Amino acid sequence: MQRVATPIAAGATLVLAGLAVLGGRTAASAANPPTLTKTTMHFPVVVGPNDDQHCTIVGDLYVPSTATAATPAPSILTTNGFGGSKDDQAADATLLAERGYVVLSYSGLGFGGSGCNIETDQPAWDGKAASQLISFLGNRPEVLKDGPGDPRIGMFGGSYGGGIQFATASVDPRLDTIVPSITWNDLSYSLAPNNSWSKLLSTTTIPPGTPKEQWSELFFADGLAQPALHPTTTPIPPSTCPGFDPQICVFNTESIARGFLTSDAAAFFHNASVASFMTKIRIPTLLVQGQNDTLFDMAEAVANMRGINANGATVHLVFQEGGHSGPAAAGEYNTDDPNKGFLTQLRLNWFDHFLKRSAVDIGPPVLYFRDWVHYDTSGSAAPAYGSASSWPVGSTRTLFLSSDGTLVSSAGQVKPGTDSFANPPGGLPPNYSETSAVGRAPPISSVPPTDVPGTFTAFTSAPLPADVVSVGIPTADISISAATQSTADPSTELVLFGKVYDVAPDGSVVLPYRLVSPLRVADLSKPVHINLPGLVHQYAAGHRIRLVLSATDAAYAGSRVPNIISVHLDNRAPSRLTLPVVGTAHAAGVPAAIGTSPAAPSVGAGGAATTAPVAPPATAGGADAATPHPAVSPSGHPVWALASAATRPTAVGLLVAATLLVPWMRRRRG
Repeated sequence: MQRVATPIAAGATLVLAGLAVLGGRTAASAANPPTLTKTTMHFPVVVGPNDDQHCTIVGDLYVPSTATAATPAPSILTTNGFGGSKDDQAADATLLAERGYVVLSYSGLGFGGSGCNIETDQPAWDGKAASQLISFLGNRPEVLKDGPGDPRIGMFGGSYGGGIQFATASVDPRLDTIVPSITWNDLSYSLAPNNSWSKLLSTTTIPPGTPKEQWSELFFADGLAQPALHPTTTPIPPSTCPGFDPQICVFNTESIARGFLTSDAAAFFHNASVASFMTKIRIPTLLVQGQNDTLFDMAEAVANMRGINANGATVHLVFQEGGHSGPAAAGEYNTDDPNKGFLTQLRLNWFDHFLKRSAVDIGPPVLYFRDWVHYDTSGSAAPAYGSASSWPVGSTRTLFLSSDGTLVSSAGQVKPGTDSFANPPGGLPPNYSETSAVGRAPPISSVPPTDVPGTFTAFTSAPLPADVVSVGIPTADISISAATQSTADPSTELVLFGKVYDVAPDGSVVLPYRLVSPLRVADLSKPVHINLPGLVHQYAAGHRIRLVLSATDAAYAGSRVPNIISVHLDNRAPSRLTLPVVGTAHAAGVPAAIGTSPAAPSVGAGGAATTAPVAPPATAGGADAATPHPAVSPSGHPVWALASAATRPTAVGLLVAATLLVPWMRRRRG
């Protein structure tokens, strides 16, 4: 990927080298870490839109022996992901306390022994609760302050523990910096995305998005189980929806029955999201998003970066390997030895820079993990990270759709015609991309993505003469019609799923990270715009790129009307795929690199590091095997049989999955 030395590349190389060196110095200085005291405490808070709901929060306070009234230390606040508790941050809290921070790790409202119901990180609830914990720290003598009752304080956490950081920053100006990981921009998009908007994420509910049935039901089941899993003597406001704000049960039932989020539901989840109060986030922010994540995608982190940048705040953007759909790569996180945890050290440096005001390097503005780069997995993942000075990274390449099923490099090569496929009655059998949350666990991990003949159309490029590295969010603009189309009810409107496959010379196929982009189409009078799954992926020389549009996906709710969908191809107004690219692949028409490669080891022509010993990343092969073209029978085919059993939500199945999901999710890094 990184074969051209540029001023940007050289600068970022020095930055990454600096991070590695700084990591060594930090580790050395922590050879004899201070002793710690850890105290479990209970905090009464008053929350709610009317400030009339009383809750008690349980948390652990970590105080290093070096933090005293005479030598006060900065503080850090952290909380759990959905279904977790304060204990999930114990290793990170201990590490930060050993580095001289006073850390308060607490269980969020409705979780881990803390009172009140789950309110999806609403500022009036979770934001206000966190603000009162900031006040507690602001009154501690061992905490460094910027003014009376104003502690020098940062926050970190992942997923649900990422969303609360935005909520807190929106209600409390005392918060100095945040590090939200694998989290959302707009929950109404996360739970029911519509990827047909040219401005990246939907800003309206007309038409509504396409519900992620599996993810939504798993989290709903997990939330319902919280009162039983974590009993508390703290008074909990009455709720007809155990564990949740009662509105959430109503919204969940309506979305299942109707096949889409109602406007009330979308508004509720939007109000729980930074998208609705973005102008209030004006502090340094390190955004870390997972590439291996079908819940909160690349587009959400990019939207957060753009919004916070517009407020004039410092924002850095990192795309790590691990996310809700798969584990972190070896060497991304390591709380025992940050020298062997690239992102652990990056976070330490970020807090040291903005809280201790230390002269440490915080890295380049954009970092992204490359799963095709080999490195010594017993050490840091730094060699596998590319970097850039800004977003978007690199340039774009356009391919055109032709009626012979090919992707061609110029409009003049397009063969006019029409290609049609069907949305089958009841959406059955559905195409299969993943089983949300547990798709990496055997035996489900062995089920490849599969498209049922007759329910999709595909367009495939010629073999690539050179490697093509894509970093960013591809798009497609396609002329489409449908035999039946009504806007009277969103559940009857056309729903499509876009995805980009990597086809090897031997015909084997992978769907990178099992990512798909759903969209609901209300207006077919103009070409349909699709924001395809954002990813970091290398299409190797000799491989082919395949764009697929399908009518169904087992992880989502689709259109409830059987339909014939037609793609119209014309060289005068061609349909196109636009791919973001970086690296040098001039033979394939790809512009020169803007991204950078790490300082060491060097990267050879094949894109693999030349250091020794080398091994593929622990999650190499983040692109999952797929078979988009073989005949698939709805009965008798072993892949279909397993996919069918694994992907259709049932009450018992979801509760079982939620039980399995909770401990697995607690291991996600944020």
